[in-house]
Amino acid sequence: MFTNFIKDLDAYAFRLGLPKWNAPFMIFLYPTIWAIGVYRFGNWIHRGFDVPIIKQILYIIYFVLKRITEILTSVEIAHKADIGEGLFLGHRNIVIGNSVIGNNASFHADVTIGGAGRGTDHGTPVIGDSVYFGAGAKVIGKLKVGNNVLIAANAVVVKNVPDNAVVGGVPAKVLNYNGSSDYIHFREK
Repeated sequence: MFTNFIKDLDAYAFRLGLPKWNAPFMIFLYPTIWAIGVYRFGNWIHRGFDVPIIKQILYIIYFVLKRITEILTSVEIAHKADIGEGLFLGHRNIVIGNSVIGNNASFHADVTIGGAGRGTDHGTPVIGDSVYFGAGAKVIGKLKVGNNVLIAANAVVVKNVPDNAVVGGVPAKVLNYNGSSDYIHFREK
């Protein structure tokens, strides 16, 4: 929990050109980091805490914190989502459902990631590493998005996307294979 959160903070610091030791100060500069911290706390309770009565008490604390951060930041992240390190939420109005998202994902305003479908087709997205979500992008349903993908502004992704693709449109189609490398910013290890 804490290791991923520190790397999330560092993603913000790196974008500002600040050294790694400045990462904790990002809490004061970016309200969206509050939602990430609360998500990491809820995810830690869900995945790694097994003492029943204490787990229930922690869930109550988590849900109160979650509602407060949703009101303050307009960001909703499901605690059952599995999100890698280096998460960057650039703006408000972001909804992330119970999906799997790799490392160094970059979200911008009005992005929705969630489940859809009927019967055996119902499910949630599985998203690779270093995926850039442009403003207004929607990724819905049981599908896979590869690594280094750029999802353009207002694109609606309802089918699988290969690695290094740039997709746009409604429904989203592959525009080229230039990927997201110029749009994703994180500190090299």
